[in-house]
Amino acid sequence: MTDPFLAALDQATRTVIARARGELPVAASTAIAHSYCCDPNWALCGLDLADLPPSGHGEQDCVVCAELDQAQVNCPLCPSNRGAA
Repeated sequence: MTDPFLAALDQATRTVIARARGELPVAASTAIAHSYCCDPNWALCGLDLADLPPSGHGEQDCVVCAELDQAQVNCPLCPSNRGAA
């Protein structure tokens, strides 16, 4: 079984490469919306969100967070309580 984080990172890398090659459309917004589990200061992808403003409507979802959320992977600190930053 593949590690969910490594699988999400692989998918994110493929997405970025496809966008750079023009195979996928470039995101309309440069801002990225991250998901978090129990601590809103830490994204599921591992990014420290403490100094970032809350995400707004229409921002591109972090592909790593989205993959981890779809796989229902929780942060190491909390087995439940999901939200979005």
